[in-house]
Amino acid sequence: MTAEPVVFCARHPEVETALECGRCGTPICPRCMIHTPGGIRCPDCAQMRRPPMYELAPLDYAKAIGVGMALAVVLGFVGALLFPVRSFGGLFLLLALFVGSAVGGLVAEAIHRATGGKRGMTMQVIGAGTLVGALLVRMVLSGAGFEVDLAGLAIAGVGAFAVWGRLR
Repeated sequence: MTAEPVVFCARHPEVETALECGRCGTPICPRCMIHTPGGIRCPDCAQMRRPPMYELAPLDYAKAIGVGMALAVVLGFVGALLFPVRSFGGLFLLLALFVGSAVGGLVAEAIHRATGGKRGMTMQVIGAGTLVGALLVRMVLSGAGFEVDLAGLAIAGVGAFAVWGRLR
C-alpha cells in the first residue's frame, strides 16, 4: 500500500486539502473554493464578475444625473403648485406619504430606464439626490425660505426610501 501524497492549498500553504479546481487542477482549500454552475473553481478560474446591471460606464452616470436634474426641476415645480409649504395638516401629511411613495417609484423607474437597467449604490444616491433637489426647488418656488416643510420632508423621505429599495 502506498500512502497518498499530502497536498496543500496553493493560496494557503499551511492547509492540507484533497480538493482541486475543476478547471485548472490547482489544489484549493474550503476557504478559497468557489461554487460555480460548472463545479468548484479556484478564485482565478471562477472569474467572479459583478452582474452587468452593476457595471457603470461614465455615460450611465451622465444619463442618471441628467434625468435626475430634469426630474428635480419638474417635480419641484409640480410640488410647489400642488403642495404649498404653508398648507400643513394631519391628513395632508398622510397624503404626502402616499405621494412620496409614488414620486420615489417614478424617479427610480426613470433612472432605471434611462440607464438601461443599471442599479447600485450610485444610482440610489442619484435618485435620493433627485428628491432632495426637488424639495429645494419646491421650497424656492413656494417662497418658503428656510421655513420647516414637514410635508416636503415626508415626501422626500418616503420617496428616497422607495428609490433606495428599487435601485438596489
